[in-house]
Amino acid sequence: MCAGLLSGCQLLSPVGPDFRTPETPLPVMWSAADVQSPAPISETDFWAQFQDPLLQSLLAEADANNLDLASAGAQLAAAQGVLRATRGGTLPAVALGADSTYTEPDLASKLRGQTTGSTTNQVLAQSSWELDFWGRQRRAVEADAASLQAAEERLAWARLSVRASVASVYVQWRLAQTRLSVAQSNLVQQEENARIARARFQAGASSELDWRQAQTQLAQTAAQVPSLQIAMAQNSHALAVLLGQSPAAMVARLQASVAPKALPAQPSRWPLSAPADWLRRRPDVSQALWAAASQSARIGQAEAALYPSFSLSGALGVSGSGSAKELFSWDSRLVNAGLNFSLPLFDRGRLKAQVQVQDQGFRQALAAYQNQVLKAQQEVEDAFTQLHHSREQARLTQEAEVAASRAADLAMSRYRAGQVDYLSVSSAEQSRLQTADAAAQARAAVLQAVIAVYRSMGGAWPDAG
Repeated sequence: MCAGLLSGCQLLSPVGPDFRTPETPLPVMWSAADVQSPAPISETDFWAQFQDPLLQSLLAEADANNLDLASAGAQLAAAQGVLRATRGGTLPAVALGADSTYTEPDLASKLRGQTTGSTTNQVLAQSSWELDFWGRQRRAVEADAASLQAAEERLAWARLSVRASVASVYVQWRLAQTRLSVAQSNLVQQEENARIARARFQAGASSELDWRQAQTQLAQTAAQVPSLQIAMAQNSHALAVLLGQSPAAMVARLQASVAPKALPAQPSRWPLSAPADWLRRRPDVSQALWAAASQSARIGQAEAALYPSFSLSGALGVSGSGSAKELFSWDSRLVNAGLNFSLPLFDRGRLKAQVQVQDQGFRQALAAYQNQVLKAQQEVEDAFTQLHHSREQARLTQEAEVAASRAADLAMSRYRAGQVDYLSVSSAEQSRLQTADAAAQARAAVLQAVIAVYRSMGGAWPDAG
């Protein structure tokens, strides 16, 4: 009978639906085809394109010390423990126990002169095993295994997001540093212009208005410095949190950095593959898919509770009140075995409601997966659009920067020769500052777009080995 039960457990398929990846429409190609790389790129090669050792150092530290990653890692370890516990529940439970019980004689026995009680000793090994006819335990293992895969993808997505955040905040810090350098460089030039305007006014070669205009322009440029210093400090603080460090320590570290005050280099390649390949490896999409698979298995787990359950139980040991030698003798043996049967009768309505709850949970997880696929496509399209237009903007602002710088030099030469008033110089200097600042922001926008593409495409390809 036991052999038949065991074979039946293996032959019956688990109740409940078997999960299949839902059909989800994918684009044949992305709309901004002109910014697509010819081939995927590895993580190492991708970040090396920025040509910034400090950035690479910060990324490595974030991988090791970020607290969000530590939390995701703990969730992964917990999911591993849950799966081990669930798998252990499919095996027979065996327990070994020993006890010694002393029984004092009752009053009647004492009146008859019996004053000594009795001691019963017992050593017993007990075992029980639920036969998984309907697949409840197998569905539980399937659900927890899928949850473990979802936890692994959650950790991968957290690591990817942290890297993208570190790079993005670092570019913002570099941008504030570059804009501060531009403002300070213009301050030096404008201080010289104000000195010249004052000298010409004192010599009677120009009016006081020219001198005051030069002073006004100098003060306006100087007023931009504090806001840029605030931006640098705030971005330093944000980097500190991403690296699991105190903000004060990060500010001191970046101030002591010997890295050049310039933006990282603009990469010419970024992660890209066919949409189907990309979708399979984007961690948040995979996480949503595994979550749906786990919830699907929960339906079968709940449905199995509607059917009869069978379990085997047994015990083997010794029991007696004599000496240790008598206790472990053959005559003191204790053996029992049984087949247990249970069928829910009066709570089937509750169990059916549990099946419906799990089914609706699956529908919710399925909708979340499909929505995540659409959101991911939106992020890719947004990132490519941003990259396409920001590169064009960077090209145009660079041309404007060169022209504005030349115009400012010409205006100052004509002012010294007395051919124009200082209004022309002020206008040209203001244009030079604005175009230089805009060019720096445009270059940073390209870097941010590349980082956005990196995140939206699920990161670069893993390095070989």
